[in-house]
Amino acid sequence: MTKSSTVRPTSARRGRKEGNSSFALWLVGGSVLVVAIAVGLIIWSNSSSATPIASLDLPDAWINGTSLGDPAATVTVQAWEDFLCSHCQDWTSSIEPNLINDYVKSGKIRFEFRPFPLQGFEPGSRWGALASECAAEQNAFWPYHDRLFEAARQQGQAALTFEKLIEYGSEVGLDNQALTQCLTNQATLPAVEASMEQAKALGLTGTPYIVVNGTPSKNGFDYPTLQAEIDRALGAQTGQ
Repeated sequence: MTKSSTVRPTSARRGRKEGNSSFALWLVGGSVLVVAIAVGLIIWSNSSSATPIASLDLPDAWINGTSLGDPAATVTVQAWEDFLCSHCQDWTSSIEPNLINDYVKSGKIRFEFRPFPLQGFEPGSRWGALASECAAEQNAFWPYHDRLFEAARQQGQAALTFEKLIEYGSEVGLDNQALTQCLTNQATLPAVEASMEQAKALGLTGTPYIVVNGTPSKNGFDYPTLQAEIDRALGAQTGQ
């Protein structure tokens, strides 16, 4: 009895140790698996949410600052926009690609982006305008323009902070030291203010505002209407 009673507790203790050891191994293995799944989900999330920056299939000479198209084009279409304006975001994703494919790539028109930061979207609207003009100085405006619109659509005002604007510069291959200095010194403020003054001189009060060869579009959101206005301007230049 005594021997038996002394063996059983020893066996029980051994069983508890083995059980605890197995549980510990299971817990460690399960933790590793959870971490691996979490990392995988983060990687998948980042890759699936990223929107590729548009690649412009244009001659280098046709990409100049905030302008796209043949420098010799006789018709110019200007888009006055604010990166935080939801209507501008919609116009940029729905109308602008058609405009570039149908008219810019064929050399018929020159397309220009004009910053018009609205007071109601301050301070992000102005920071975005300043940063985009800084990117234009590096002749990398268009990929940066795409990234700002994408970020603003997803995050709103929080997307256009100083730190975020520098971060986007890294993503699209800008010289970030030059971008940081440009933003810190607000070196492009005169260009942005000049654009705003021109917008006010034209009587613009909102964005997006589309102008075809100096004439405001009647409905820049309706592509057939905009096409007709561009075609009339092109016909006027050729005497047709």
